[in-house]
Amino acid sequence: MDKPKNIPPSADNIKLGRFVAGALGFEPKIFPYYDEKEENQLDILSVTDPIDNSVNIYSTIGLSDHPNMIGSTNIPVELLLATYKIYNQASNVLSTCGFYIAKDKFECRPGAVFMKIMQFYYQNTEMKHIYFTAPFLWQDKLDQLKLDNKEVHFLLCIPISDKELEFKLKNGDDALESLLQQHEIDFYNFDRKSVL
Repeated sequence: MDKPKNIPPSADNIKLGRFVAGALGFEPKIFPYYDEKEENQLDILSVTDPIDNSVNIYSTIGLSDHPNMIGSTNIPVELLLATYKIYNQASNVLSTCGFYIAKDKFECRPGAVFMKIMQFYYQNTEMKHIYFTAPFLWQDKLDQLKLDNKEVHFLLCIPISDKELEFKLKNGDDALESLLQQHEIDFYNFDRKSVL
């Protein structure tokens, strides 16, 4: 099958990309990513963290065009992932999360976990799963965004370990987030050690 043509972004998604780039960093670059069968496209924006040049911040652009059903309500989302530049598969991790929502209709909300995603790209790390939470690093800049045709909510992807996932399932989202904050995890580091 032929690779899909690079679909130009809508006016809303151009505004979205400019907003995210302006809020998060500098040197913005945007690339189209495709699913395994190369039938579907998702754009990923990359910017350099203005505080730490060794960190890239990635954002989906246009994922919010796809339904994200929470119960019977559509809550359009864009996903963020921040990590050290040495992790050159990070944008693939993010696009895989995006395709699970866009194609496979996975529900994505604060506290959700997409299991085993890290293992597709990083087999030798304790971090196995992606946990979604509010983008607390940029809470003052990225709460939600109203565009002409949609309202966008942002979620931050944080890699977690098997034991951290077990802790969340037993104790809840707030307890996990408190635990991670208490240990002051470096969530930019895909090779960090599990706190449990």
